[in-house]
Amino acid sequence: MKRFSLIHLVILLCLSVFSFSTYSVASQKDGLLKIHFFDIGQGDSIFIETPSGYQILVDGGPDNKVLSKLGEVMPFFDKDIDVVVVSHPHADHIAGLISVLDKYEVANVFEAEEDYNSSEFKAWEGAIKEEGANEIEAITGKIIDFGDGVILEFLHPFESFVGTETDKPHDDVVVAILRYNNFELMLAGDMEAKIERRLIMAGYNLDSDVLKAGHHGSKTSSSEEFLSAISPEVVIIQVGEKNRYGLPTPEILKRFDDYDIKYYRNDLNGDIKLTSDGINYLISTQK
Repeated sequence: MKRFSLIHLVILLCLSVFSFSTYSVASQKDGLLKIHFFDIGQGDSIFIETPSGYQILVDGGPDNKVLSKLGEVMPFFDKDIDVVVVSHPHADHIAGLISVLDKYEVANVFEAEEDYNSSEFKAWEGAIKEEGANEIEAITGKIIDFGDGVILEFLHPFESFVGTETDKPHDDVVVAILRYNNFELMLAGDMEAKIERRLIMAGYNLDSDVLKAGHHGSKTSSSEEFLSAISPEVVIIQVGEKNRYGLPTPEILKRFDDYDIKYYRNDLNGDIKLTSDGINYLISTQK
């Protein structure tokens, strides 16, 4: 199994910096960051490949459909994924990751490392132990530096939840910004307005070109003050076709329109791919 080595841990502006020393066999080294927002049904799943070929999977959707999606963007011989990030333990984000661990060799898993009482989460915990991946707490101030201009900076949770049990996973959601030179993507998971407000009050630089909409376009997320703070040009809404929750809500779509933010939706656009050279970016859709 190919593993990353954490070759150094230093304090830089009060941030922990993780640097990795190997890269994926899928590397094309074309100078482009590639981000796939999978049309996974009612759930989140985002696959990222850095310019030097590091592979990151953020969430896995509600079922094993993620395997066919990965098969479309990864070479058939590539069975390694360098980093998996779990935004929170709800089934529409982690259920598909169980099958990912079964098929792929996953080197590192970043999550809040709290307990949650659900059958899917128990199965996920068991799959991680069997995989033997490095389990790393996702917490504010931690950075993954891929050494090719791409960094993943964790903004939330603010405090450690290791050893605790939650009944409100959205309050402990893992939020991160992916940066490639001058390009920024806000990965909001199912973040709701309460956490958005905490991030603003914490004084972070939240400016982002693209926002992965919190909570599938629910009215509980993407508050006006948050949109003003990050000023995105584009929003990606990961949402299933004809979902029973009525998402995204008309209220949120109107808000995006009012802020002159272009949005894409998996239910209408299918798979969504973003490619960036670190300055400009291009979005293409399946439909």
